[in-house]
Amino acid sequence: MTRLRRSLVFLVALIMLLAACGSTASSATRAASATRAASSATPTALAKGEFVGNAGDLGGIALSSNGRQVIAYLCNGLDHHVSLAEWFKGQVAGSSIDATNAREAHLVATVTAQAITGTVTLNDGRSAPFTARLLPDPGSGYGLFRSEETLHGVRYLGGWISNPAGFARATAGAQALAGVSLDRAVFPLPIGHNPEHGGWGIIDEQTGALIVSPPLTNPVSVIVPGLGTFRLTHCLQAHS
Repeated sequence: MTRLRRSLVFLVALIMLLAACGSTASSATRAASATRAASSATPTALAKGEFVGNAGDLGGIALSSNGRQVIAYLCNGLDHHVSLAEWFKGQVAGSSIDATNAREAHLVATVTAQAITGTVTLNDGRSAPFTARLLPDPGSGYGLFRSEETLHGVRYLGGWISNPAGFARATAGAQALAGVSLDRAVFPLPIGHNPEHGGWGIIDEQTGALIVSPPLTNPVSVIVPGLGTFRLTHCLQAHS
């Protein structure tokens, strides 16, 4: 009987030891999974700031992200002409953006710390790739500006992209900022000083008509002849 009791005690101890080892392995597995999840979430944290560039012949493009949400604006507007203005809002999922607006325009992109690269496709089938690079100092007046105003009973939505001279046309990489001055003026030239691209315009939300707007001359407001004053919101500050 004594030998039997000893055997039973040994067996119980062995079972408890195996259970403890299994628990330790499970904890290690959970810890490794958490580490992998944290690593996969890192790109989201990097997608913060304002990114500007050109979307081929479609126009200028700007994206403003707080790391979780993104707002984007595509426009070909210049001083005397505008025929395209599209807004997008969506989530930053890992390192990806996939957003479709109410007009069925579609934007897909990949995010890194220094650039957002993707493709925008309009509802008429036109499509263009783009690379928008991170602005070094959006707080100085560069970036994406938005205005929602009701004037004479009509709701309007305006957008303006502003960047250092030559920034949107510069290529990405170590030499991207060569020759681009970030302090050449208190307020920068707007995107679109290269006439084949653009960056500002107003949407009549009642009819969908596009309205020409003056470019930005200050970060507070824009006076549009025949309409009135549009008070500006810096998109980065709005959702930071």
